[in-house]
Formats: sequence, structure tokens, C-alpha cells
Amino acid sequence: MSLSGFTAADLDVYEPSKWRSNVWNKGRLEVKEKLVALGRALAPGLCGLDGGPLEVTASVEHPALWNHKQVEAQHLYFSRSEGSRKDLDRVIDRARSMAQMISDPTPQRTHIFLSVSVTFAGLEVALRLHPDAAIDRQNLARKTADLYEREQLAHLLATLPEAVAIGVTTGPLTPCRAITADALPELVAALERARPAPLSPGPWLAAVWSLPRAEVVARGAAIAGEVKTALEALLPLYWAIAWSAGNDYVSMKEALQKEKTQVKQRGLQKNDKVRIVHGVLTGKSGVVQDIDARGAVRLLVGKLAVKLDAGDLAKE
Repeated sequence: MSLSGFTAADLDVYEPSKWRSNVWNKGRLEVKEKLVALGRALAPGLCGLDGGPLEVTASVEHPALWNHKQVEAQHLYFSRSEGSRKDLDRVIDRARSMAQMISDPTPQRTHIFLSVSVTFAGLEVALRLHPDAAIDRQNLARKTADLYEREQLAHLLATLPEAVAIGVTTGPLTPCRAITADALPELVAALERARPAPLSPGPWLAAVWSLPRAEVVARGAAIAGEVKTALEALLPLYWAIAWSAGNDYVSMKEALQKEKTQVKQRGLQKNDKVRIVHGVLTGKSGVVQDIDARGAVRLLVGKLAVKLDAGDLAKE
């Protein structure tokens, strides 16, 4: 793994007085490129619950709408792949307003993720969960409501490195090893109560390992190994919280199956009047007689019964 490390000059481009300035974009781009190189090297060892590698993305280095016109830090994200998010996003987005989606369209707001962040103060490796990440948050809430599961979570937290602290970022963080099973439900409740202000990126439930700037600079290229160790330590916590078909405490499998069926059926129902828009019968009208979960439609066109896909039809 080749990484030159982060210099004092690298961290200086995230000084608060420079957050909103485009003058420092080049310097921030250089930091971003270092993070991306690190991410590519680490990605093969960081897998989701489906066994596939987590998707690696980086935050933008210039002020933009989705970072609220300021670059406070440079982030590297490890999260569900786009394919894994697709079905979940349909469910999540129904509960989000258009303003929320426009102000922050990134998946980091709606899905749990691991991150590496370079700031003026130093470097952080973290697991983060936003209140808007409804499915993962509810999955965690259901687990902490169960005595056995919350004891398992508390045991997992106790195995994390001593330097890792956890909490909702509106308040102080507590060393993970000091969190008891009985404290976990309140921790999740605090996240649910901590609704973000408009255009605010936070708050988060975060488990964080941090290194101050002097130590980041002193480590040089050796920082890569420390980041790798911290991410690997946090990965089991990611697995324990993130929703998956095998870690489903919110009955999402049934909801997702229903969602897929609705998508395939294109909103059509028995007795709907439709027009055929594809195939040799294009332009003909008919009445839906039946439609199955795969979107196959039995259609009556005059006295002729035909079978078509829902995608070949449009409601009249």
C-alpha cells in the first residue's frame, strides 16, 4: 500500500477561514487523490454482509450545494453499493421531502457507512449513522430493544480499540468500552430525537477513532496501516447495524418484495383500461383481466385475450 502520508500543508487547506473559498480547491484535490488511493488499496478487505466489497467514494473538494457551500473536511466513504441501495432507496425516499433530497442527495445521509476524514484538526476513522438513514436506524433500534441482541452489541463495543468513542454528535462521545447494554436503547433514542436543522449535515450516531494533526503528520506513510486497522475494527459494528436480508429486524424483506411487485406491475390493477404501447398490437386498447407479481398481464382486447408485460401498457 503506497501512500505518502498527510503533511501539515494538506491539513491546512481545511482551516475554517478557507472552507468557502475556491482558491484552495487544488490543494484539497491533492488530499482527495491521496484518500482515493488509500480507499482503492483498502476496499478489497472491506466487505458488506452480502460478501461483496463496499463501494468507495470521496467527497467533493470544492464548495457546492450538497456540502452547503463549504469544505470543512475531505471524506472517503465505504458504503453499500449502488445496486444494494436501489431497492432500499425507493422505501427511504418516500419518507423524505423534495427539499431534503435536493439539499443532500448523497447516500451518506440515508445509509450507514464507514469513513476516513481529513480535517484541519487531524484525521478521523468512523462509523456514522444519520437520523434519515431510517432502515438502518430502525434495524438498530429493534436490536437494542431485545435483551440478547443489545448484550451482543455491548460486547462488540467492548472489543473495539480503547481509543474508539461513540455517541450522538450533538453531545460528548463516550469510550465504546464504557457503554453498557442498558445504555444502548437511550443512545438510539437520542439519535431519533436529534433531527437535523435545515441544510445541516448532522447530527450523527458515530463511533470514532481520531488522531490529532501533529501525530498525523508525524506518522507519514505509516498512517495507512493505522487507518486499515481502525476500519477493520469498526467493520463488525457496521455488519451488526446495517440492514441486510440476513440482519433484518424490521421485516424489510416483505416490504421490499412488495415494492418490487409494485414496480413490475407499473401500478396496474384488474379492470384498468389500458393502451398497448409496444409490440404488434401497439395502439390497441383493452381491459386488464389479471396481473401477477412478475408484471405479466392478461389483457382482453375486444374479444381477444392476450398476455403482455406491464411495461408494454399505459393507463388510459
